[in-house]
Amino acid sequence: MAQENPKEVKQETEVTTVKTNHGDKISAKSVKVVTKETSDIKLDKSNQDRVKSSTKVEKEVYVDNDDNTGYQFLTKETYYISDGGNYVFSPNDQGFGIKYNPDNAASVESANSWASSNDEYYIVEGETHSGIGHFNTNGDFVVEYYNKDTQQVDVKVYQKN
Repeated sequence: MAQENPKEVKQETEVTTVKTNHGDKISAKSVKVVTKETSDIKLDKSNQDRVKSSTKVEKEVYVDNDDNTGYQFLTKETYYISDGGNYVFSPNDQGFGIKYNPDNAASVESANSWASSNDEYYIVEGETHSGIGHFNTNGDFVVEYYNKDTQQVDVKVYQKN
């Protein structure tokens, strides 16, 4: 039976532990980073060779403060590409932040988003544009905004990496 939308998933877990000596006791703090890459498996119709497809990268960070409750979820980041630049989407209480990440250097905050009353849409406010965003069926984040220079509605697409 043929698979519908077959996917390749790679997952890597890295744990770093730091021990601190307080004189009377030693405490340990651990940080666990789980990186998950998901990509669609696409084949060329003529020769069935694998065709390069987009990859979604998610990074989840957990911390263990040595309080015997195990790891607590800290944050999750997803990576996207738009106009040749790399962007990191980091969730927060109301939606998520969008950070520009040039050449995997230090990230710079470029926009914030808030969940709207319609679960499918987000209000986006950024340095270069503000508008309404949503995730399309490919998992890309699409923002529609009014461009004052051209006096038209423009569309910016953050493609999942």
